[in-house]
Amino acid sequence: MNSIYRTFSAAALAALVAVSVQGQTPNNPPGAPADGGARGAGRAGGGARRGGGGPGVESGPGSAYRSPEVNANSSLTFRLLAPNAKAVRVVTDMPKLGEVTVHGSAGYDMVKDEASGIWSYTTPPLTPSYYQYWFTVDGLTTPDPMNTFVRPATGVPGVYKSVVGVPGKEAEFMMFRDVPHGNLTEHHYLSQETKSPRRVVVYTPPDYNTSGKSYPVIYLLHGNNDSERGWTQSGMAHNIMDNLIAEGKAVPAIIVMPFGHEVTTSMGKVAEIAALQKSLGYTPPARGAGPGGAGGGGRRGGAGGAPGAGAAPAAPGAAGAPAAPAVAARGAGPGGQGGGAGWTMEKEILNYVIPYVEKDFRVIKNKDSRAIMGYSMGGGHATQIGFAHPEVFSVVGGMSGGGANAITNSPERSATANKDYKIIFVGAGTEDTAINGARSSHEAMTAQNIKHIFSEDVGYGHDYQVWRQYFYRLAQQTFRD
Repeated sequence: MNSIYRTFSAAALAALVAVSVQGQTPNNPPGAPADGGARGAGRAGGGARRGGGGPGVESGPGSAYRSPEVNANSSLTFRLLAPNAKAVRVVTDMPKLGEVTVHGSAGYDMVKDEASGIWSYTTPPLTPSYYQYWFTVDGLTTPDPMNTFVRPATGVPGVYKSVVGVPGKEAEFMMFRDVPHGNLTEHHYLSQETKSPRRVVVYTPPDYNTSGKSYPVIYLLHGNNDSERGWTQSGMAHNIMDNLIAEGKAVPAIIVMPFGHEVTTSMGKVAEIAALQKSLGYTPPARGAGPGGAGGGGRRGGAGGAPGAGAAPAAPGAAGAPAAPAVAARGAGPGGQGGGAGWTMEKEILNYVIPYVEKDFRVIKNKDSRAIMGYSMGGGHATQIGFAHPEVFSVVGGMSGGGANAITNSPERSATANKDYKIIFVGAGTEDTAINGARSSHEAMTAQNIKHIFSEDVGYGHDYQVWRQYFYRLAQQTFRD
């Protein structure tokens, strides 16, 4: 059973937003399920709750209409009750479908039913998958108030993305199935660099608690508008690994998903963090020092190369573990290495995350049993760190971000790359500008006879639609001798 504790204040926040947008609530609007009367009886405007009392804080703002709805032909219908709105759009991460432009983060105008005040939009038939979406209502961005399946996205500005699963054969690899399930552990700790709280999520395989075995580790990194929960809330990495292990297609491995920014981007945490830092006698430096800022460049930062590469690698410690003191601050640059205050993701991984994992979990402590991969900003992190430390990692993957400059621009590193790494991966979708950096890395490595895997995926944008598939493919190839 997966054991991870999550609190989604987004649902309550969306509810408040929806109340202000809706203005009124029809008792039984079009789009309600067949049992609309029964469903409506416990909701605002629908009579008494099931517990027998009147509407209260648990009632919610909605009515009996359904959103999103998965239709028989695998299309999706989105609905939003907003009778006073002038313009409503739904923004999605659906890939391009034939001649219909439905690629990443594309917005679509919704149509209002004047009688009910419900806006709706129905997609073309979709390939089974998980899809993210959100609404814009007269310029206001909001998740779907009728759907509590959400993923908080970070960045500036942040957004709560609603999620919906369209089941089918193509999506079975990523969806919850009747197989043994691993555990997710959340570990909270204090950053010694920034004196602020951090969190890392660790997946352990289904038999971890009973096998007594030690396992290889995949360090799986997220992008600029994401957090350490992204790979499980939307990337479904735990489901993917559960299903692969059950089918005998992957070597059972621990997956470590650390937080990739210097400090949290959640505005609700700012005062708490400031109070903690003050209590510890720490004054944070001025922000914005360096081109990457806090957490680095844009969402595709690092797509063309490995930012910050060139510093001397750390010497290996006991049993191949990295020696933490050898990792100094690198310059902040595109790709999210840090804000110029001394913090870098490289230091976070090598000085804290790996030592924590290798102390608290049964892991195989050598480079052949360590992989590092990520998407977008996390791809920049993974390639920058992985290519700077061939003594630590044997597998390096950049998904829609990162690059091979660290080895292709260095005669010494390119000469030993085929010996240093078992797998090097670069890939991106054709609807993503990161494809340019991926192609450049592919061409440079090909010219220098560096073995690697290159994937150019037609129709995909800068989103989890393609990153889930990359992880699915890489997990099957990693740690196989």
